[in-house]
Amino acid sequence: MVVILIEMIFDPLESEMRRLIMTLALLGAISISETAMSQTIISPKKAPVGLWAWSANSSPETQLLTVEKDGDEWKATVGAEPAPVVHAQGEISFVQSNGSKFVGKLSADKSEIEGYWYQPPQDVHYQFVATPAILTAEKSGRWQAEIAIQPRPFHVFLDIFEGEDTQLYAVIRNPEGNDILGASRFRLVADDVSGSWTLVAGSGDRERRQDLASTDGGALVLQYERLGKPITLSPVKASVAAKYYSRRDHEGLVTLAPPSQENDGWDVATPEEAGFDAAALEALTRKLAAADPRNRRPQMIHSLLVARGGKLVFEEYFFGHDRETRHDVRSVGKVFGSVMIGALQQKGYAIDATHRPLPEIFESARHLIDDKRKANITLGHLMTFTSGLDCDANSDSIGSESRMWEQQDETDYWMYTARLPMLHNPGDRYAYCSGSANLVGASLGAVGDTSVYELFDRLIAKPLKFGPYHWALAPNGEGYLGGGAYMRPRDILKIGAMFAANGKWNGKQIIAEAWVKESTAPKIAISPETTGMSSEEFGNNYFGGSQAYIWRSDYVKSGETVYRTYEASGNGGQLLIVVPELDLAVGFTGGNYRMGGIWGRWRDQIIGGHIIPAMADPN
Repeated sequence: MVVILIEMIFDPLESEMRRLIMTLALLGAISISETAMSQTIISPKKAPVGLWAWSANSSPETQLLTVEKDGDEWKATVGAEPAPVVHAQGEISFVQSNGSKFVGKLSADKSEIEGYWYQPPQDVHYQFVATPAILTAEKSGRWQAEIAIQPRPFHVFLDIFEGEDTQLYAVIRNPEGNDILGASRFRLVADDVSGSWTLVAGSGDRERRQDLASTDGGALVLQYERLGKPITLSPVKASVAAKYYSRRDHEGLVTLAPPSQENDGWDVATPEEAGFDAAALEALTRKLAAADPRNRRPQMIHSLLVARGGKLVFEEYFFGHDRETRHDVRSVGKVFGSVMIGALQQKGYAIDATHRPLPEIFESARHLIDDKRKANITLGHLMTFTSGLDCDANSDSIGSESRMWEQQDETDYWMYTARLPMLHNPGDRYAYCSGSANLVGASLGAVGDTSVYELFDRLIAKPLKFGPYHWALAPNGEGYLGGGAYMRPRDILKIGAMFAANGKWNGKQIIAEAWVKESTAPKIAISPETTGMSSEEFGNNYFGGSQAYIWRSDYVKSGETVYRTYEASGNGGQLLIVVPELDLAVGFTGGNYRMGGIWGRWRDQIIGGHIIPAMADPN
C-alpha cells in the first residue's frame, strides 16, 4: 500500500457564469494497479526537466493599408500584397487572399477613408472580428493607414519539475484559453520499454493520461486535445517565457510607479494624490508578481487597474501583458448593450427597458411569432436573463452559446434565439444566457439605424478615446453582444470610471444619469428559488448576488465594512467592478478560464483585502 498524490481535476463544463471548480478529495492509501506497477518513477537526471513551449503562428500586430486612385482605376495594397478594389457610390472594399477584407467610405472632402478591417475566424479560440480603421490622405489620390491587427497568439507551456517529495511533476499552461488537458498538475512516469513518458493525473475512473515522447532533435511531442493533433514543444525562449511567469524579476521590483500620462483620455494621478498608501499597493503588486504558475490553483491575473475620482492611479501588468495588449473581454462585453442604451438615451433616442424586440425580429424576417408570450419579452427581461426562453448557459439548453455557435443552419443569431421555445413566462425564472444579451443588439441596431459595432464606436469608443480594439461578429456579420471583444485594459476601465461618475467622462455626459442609476440597481435576486435549482446545483453554477441590467449587483467586504458594488464579469477573470460609495472602479483581466472558484474571489480578496484597505480614509 502506498499514498498516491491526487491532483485537482477541472470540471469540464464551461458556463459563462462560472461553475465552481470541483476538487477530487480522495487522499489516502490505495492499492497500486498493474499499470502503475509497470511504470517507474524517473530520475530528474533522465527526465526532460525544464520549461517547454509551443506557439501557433500569430498575425502581425499592425499592417500597412494603402489605397490609390489613378484616373478611374482604384487599387489597394495590404503590406506587400496587392488587392483589387471595388468602388461604388463612395464605398471602397477589397479582399485579401486569406479572407481578410476592408470596407470603408470616402469622405465628402476626400481627406480620409473610414471603415473596418475584418479578420476571418481561426481554429484556435478566435472568431470573425471587425476593427475600426481610418485611412488618411497622404497626397491627392492616395490614402494610407497602419491598422491594428488582432495578433491571435496561442501558447502551450509544459513545465516539468521535481517536487518537494522528489517526485517529478508537470503542469500545462495555456494563457489564451487555459486548455490544460483537464488537470492542474500531472505526475511524470516513464515507460522503460519505449523510453517515452506519460503524464498521469488522478486515479480510477477520474484518471487522465497524456503520452509524451521525445524527438531525435531534442524536442517533445504531446497530443493536444484542443487542436486535435500532436504539438512539438521546444525549450522555451526568453521572449516567450514572459507569458508563463507572472514576472520573472518580481524580487527586484522597483518602487511603484504611477500610470503614465498618455493621449487616451485618462487623467492620471499618483496613489497618494488619490488617497492611497503607495506602499500598500506596491506590496500587492509584489504579491501578484510572485504568483507561481506551478501552483495547483494558480492566480493568473494579466492586469489590474484602479481608478478613483475619474483618475487612473494604479496600472500593473503580468504574464507578458502590457498596456497595448488587447485582451479578450469575454462576457464583460455583454454590458456594452446596456451601456449603449444609456448612450442612446443621452442622445435623445426613444429606447428603454420596456422596448420589445422580438416582434420586430420576426416581422423583418417575414415570420409569424410562434408563441404569443414572445411579444411580451422586453429588453428588461433580456438584460436580467428572465426572458423565459430555452436559453441557458448550460450546454444541455438548445439556446446555450456553445450550441448556437456549433450549429450551422442559422447564421442570424438574433433569429436563432428568437425562435427558441418558451419554457416559462417572461420574468418568472432566471437563467444566464449569452443569447439573451446578444438579442439586445437587435433593438440597438433598429433604433440607432446601424450595426451594433458601428454604434459602439460612435457612442462609446470615440468619445472615450479608445485605442485599437476588435469587435466579435456573428456569422452573418452583425456585431455580437454575447461577449468576446478584444480591448486594452485602460479602455475597459473607462466604462467603470464613467459609471462611477454618473455617466460623465472628462466632464461630458455620455450616459444618461438616470440610466446609470436604473441599469445598476438590483432587479432580481440570483438564487436557488429564482433559478429553480437545488442548492447544490446552484452553487455549481452561480455566485449569487442580484441581477441588474446586465450589470450584477453585489457587495464587497473590507474589514468590518460592507460596500455595495456592481460589476460586469467574464470567464477567466475579466472583471469590471464599481464601488460607487468610494468613487472607485477596478478592472481585471485574467487567464483563469473555467476556474470560477479562483477568479470569483478576486473582488473580496483583492479589492476588499488590499485595495480598499490601502485607502487612507475609505469612509
